[in-house]
This record gives sequence, C-alpha cells and structure tokens, in this order.
Amino acid sequence: MKKGKPRYVSWLRTVLLAVSFALVINQFGVALSVVNGTSMKPTLENGDRLLINKFHFMFNQPERGNVVTFRDPSNDDRYLVKRVVGIPGDKIKIKNGSLYRNDKLVEEPYINTEIEDGNYGPVVVKKDSIFVMGDNRHRYASRDSRYDSVGQVPDSLLEGKVEWIVWRPSLEDFF
Repeated sequence: MKKGKPRYVSWLRTVLLAVSFALVINQFGVALSVVNGTSMKPTLENGDRLLINKFHFMFNQPERGNVVTFRDPSNDDRYLVKRVVGIPGDKIKIKNGSLYRNDKLVEEPYINTEIEDGNYGPVVVKKDSIFVMGDNRHRYASRDSRYDSVGQVPDSLLEGKVEWIVWRPSLEDFF
C-alpha cells in the first residue's frame, strides 16, 4: 500500500505560495504607504494610508499632475511623495509666488497658498527625469526638486503613482 503525502505538506505549500505571491505583488505591483509629514498638505495629511500603483511606471511615463512616490536621492531607506509639475523638456520657473511652466502660469487648484520660498529658475527638466514639488507651498514646508538634496528626480528612482487615500486617520474625529 502506497502512502500519500501528509496533509500538512499540502497546506504548507499553499501558504508558502500565497506568501510568495503577496511579496511579489508588494514588490512589483501595489503597496500601502503611510504619509509622514505635511509637505503635501492640503492634498495629503500626515498619517494618510495610500495605495501605490507600482505597475503604472512600467508602462507609462509620469505626467504633469501625477502624485508619485520615489526613493529619496539623499537617503536610500526613505521614500518621498510629491506632485509632478514638470516632465522632460519643460522649463520650470517660480516668480512672485507662482509656478510657471514653459512661460505659462500653471493653475494649481490643489494648493492653498502662494509659493513662499522665493523665486526659482528657470530650469529645463532633463531627459528621463521629472520635476516635483510638494503641495504645501509655505516657506520650507517641502523638500522637493527646488533643493539640491532632491533635485530633478530620475525615472529610475520612481516607486509608483499614488492612486487612492485608503484611510485618513483625521476622519476618525467625525465618527
């Protein structure tokens, strides 16, 4: 009489496959992330849980207006979340508290103040890079492409596109 494999072997294989699948999806597909800081206020709040689409930039180029996550150029263990305001070839300039792209004023309905950090540029966005800014435009509120520690973000550092706010802790106060 031939003995079959014990039942736990089948269960163990199933659990290992599920865990492996979850790790692959998290590494290359989608991920959850937590906002740490206020550089994207009023769009994103400190503590927001975000769904990040890591597939997006495998098939698409970043577009103006995308909110993206990327590896911090000055700290490999940290990720930043910012808005794309310039793509390759765009000329970016900040003058008198307003953002100009290709010499045209950019309408930014997602911000609630003028840019308080002073004038900047003009600078042309390099090939295979993006120019990002936080939505919080108060003085020194966002470390973004205007500062040497971030600069223009190479496509190779892009992690993914923010798709949704999954959970906002500040909404608990309303329930």
